[in-house]
Amino acid sequence: MSENDNTSARLEATAACLDLTIPEACLPGVVANTQLLQGYVDLICGMTLPDTCLPAYEYRP
Repeated sequence: MSENDNTSARLEATAACLDLTIPEACLPGVVANTQLLQGYVDLICGMTLPDTCLPAYEYRP
């Protein structure tokens, strides 16, 4: 099973659990965005932060 098929299957299962419908025409975009966001999740979760890091209580651009 390819990554797209796996992501698509997971999205359809999640949508069914939430009683949502993903129109067939929108599925490729939803799959692409889900994979993009998963890449960011993997990047963030892969970072090792020391215990001495202080939390960011507010965002300053």
